[in-house]
Amino acid sequence: MENYFFNDFIGGKVSLKTKGKPWYLYAIVAFVLLILILTIYAGTWPPFSVVESESMEHGSTWTPGVINTGDIVFVKKVQDPEKNVITYVVGRTENLPKSYGEYGDVILYHAPNGLTIIHRAIFYLQWKNGYPLVDGYVGQPWINITKNYILIDRVGYSSRNLVVYLSNIRDESGFITMGDYNLAHFGIFVPSLDAYRAADQDPLFFGFPPIKPSQVEGIAFGQIPWFGLIKLNIMRIFGEWPDYNEVPRFAYDYLVLSLAGIFTAVFFPYEKVIGRKRKK
Repeated sequence: MENYFFNDFIGGKVSLKTKGKPWYLYAIVAFVLLILILTIYAGTWPPFSVVESESMEHGSTWTPGVINTGDIVFVKKVQDPEKNVITYVVGRTENLPKSYGEYGDVILYHAPNGLTIIHRAIFYLQWKNGYPLVDGYVGQPWINITKNYILIDRVGYSSRNLVVYLSNIRDESGFITMGDYNLAHFGIFVPSLDAYRAADQDPLFFGFPPIKPSQVEGIAFGQIPWFGLIKLNIMRIFGEWPDYNEVPRFAYDYLVLSLAGIFTAVFFPYEKVIGRKRKK
């Protein structure tokens, strides 16, 4: 079989044929090598995860640079998460680079209900003599720590105040986590504090205990947009994707355009077109 590629441009001659193995074999080898390198770098398998719901979106329309339903995000294993996961509080305090549109690392963790959840690490909670401690707290005016709750001003793209009640997690240490979209759209308003309840640890949401470092699967980095929708729709056929109505607007349009572009690049008759130009 034959391969097609360009060469001899210097001499003004374009050769499109060369004997060898089919092009798709090289593509398969390159893909396998890419996955191998990615796995070694990530330190975990699989080194990616498909986002199934809207909890990390920043609106109802597909938004670049944030996590959208149907995106494929890469996952990197982290050693000693308590020390090496950058929380929202630490990132905002030190003005560190944002991750997916906001301060703090987005982590994947094993939840008590058996699911793997991808949400932002807001702060790491510890206790001393029955009083809550927030790692990274150095007297910032936008954080208010009491025995009953922790209040953080102007959190996320919606700039809503976040309140985390502590009665159900007293003396339990770990990461307090939250979905960006949950605070902006599903937060439960507390008029007396002018704040919203939206953390995963809130009993009005998931009611999970603080996330232990051993539950952290890894930190999300990078992404491939839209293409996870292919897997999700296969899952939908078997009734395994209940959140199919949470896909942001235009995500399917971009997926179709991307697939069309790939199909065109692979199957475009380069030999015939360039051969025709040479004859002219």
